[in-house]
Amino acid sequence: MSTFGTSAYLKLISLNPKPQRTELRKRLSPSDTSYDFHRSLRLHANRLLAKGESTESVLESVGRIAKLPERTSVQAGLAALLNWRASHPSKLFEIRSHIYTSPNDIFKIGFSADFGTVIDGRRCAVHLWNTKNPPLSKRLTIGTLSLLKQSYQDIDNLVVLSLLDSQLLWSVEDPRYTAIGHNIALRIEEVILSVEGELRTPTKDRRTPPAPPYPLA
Repeated sequence: MSTFGTSAYLKLISLNPKPQRTELRKRLSPSDTSYDFHRSLRLHANRLLAKGESTESVLESVGRIAKLPERTSVQAGLAALLNWRASHPSKLFEIRSHIYTSPNDIFKIGFSADFGTVIDGRRCAVHLWNTKNPPLSKRLTIGTLSLLKQSYQDIDNLVVLSLLDSQLLWSVEDPRYTAIGHNIALRIEEVILSVEGELRTPTKDRRTPPAPPYPLA
């Protein structure tokens, strides 16, 4: 059973049908050796926020990242995070991770908050987003956060903080958005099963099924 990290799942549901299918094919192929480009940002943000390391020490570590695109991305992301924290200086607290299992046990989502803090008087679990493409689907992201929020009774909101523009996307207490999150999970289950079946079929016999209307929610 595939387990998606939070950002990987949000990226997946924000893709159009054809690239979404391609992304799942890469992920589900036995030869896939995917590299998490943004893991370094999370690790350095954790050192900065959770472990209380000095900004100078963390930025020095970032400067030693070998791959230039990754190093540039982490530097920009941390700079945006520090700017955001300067205007939101509330106390930080830890948030436990949680595994969501899709309706028919086809995949899992590991929701991990990068930190907890108080925003506008509300206790929030914040997940950092630092991916330029695809742009986040606000509707599907809010739906997914609202679905996952059901596992966090001691938190007021799950929040995605985009380090690209400092935009916040919040979970909402609205059954319509929870239904959106549920329905998109069903849709991803369908695509996963279809791609898995396709991968089991000899190449000469493969036919790619037409994509249904998008999004289904």
